Amino acid sequence: MKGLETGKDKIQKICDALRKETLEPAKQEAREIVENAHLAASEIVREAKKQAEIAIRKAENEIEEKKKVFQSTLAMACRQGIEQLKQKIETELFNRELFDLVEKEMGDPKTVAHILNAFLRMMEEKGIDDDFVAVIPKSISPRSISALLSAQILERVKKEGIAVGDFAGGVQVRLKGRKITIDISDVVVRELIAEYIRRDFRDLVFSV
Repeated sequence: MKGLETGKDKIQKICDALRKETLEPAKQEAREIVENAHLAASEIVREAKKQAEIAIRKAENEIEEKKKVFQSTLAMACRQGIEQLKQKIETELFNRELFDLVEKEMGDPKTVAHILNAFLRMMEEKGIDDDFVAVIPKSISPRSISALLSAQILERVKKEGIAVGDFAGGVQVRLKGRKITIDISDVVVRELIAEYIRRDFRDLVFSV
């Protein structure tokens, strides 16, 4: 009996030894594998989160840059559109109205006669007695102008006569002795007026 128990003990010892030498190390190795797997998984997750945060920041920066470019482009387009609108308003409103107004006023025979009478008075005040030719608009007949001129002008004009020019209003005076032409035509007057009032017009209409 004692020998049998001794055999069992030996077998148990052998089993225990086998368990310690094989099973326990295998369990320990399995635990280490699992722990390492957890550590590796955690590292992968941390790296993935890090890369995701980098990608998000990069995307946000790109979106912000594109937003700035878009806003800048939009602002420039608005400025260009407003400037084109201003130019159109000036061309179609200011220039056209000024053109029509000056042409209408300067194409009136009374206005032309008034300019010539004033011009003669100025010449007399300055002591200038040069002969001159009065060049009137093509839309006005010399006869209608003659009927409105002073006697002094008629006397001076009779020497050279009244010519018809290729302009819509106003008058040109050619001083024969000095070989110069004083241009008071509608084109010149319109430019002079525009030079003085265009800035006020812009300030009034374009103060935006």
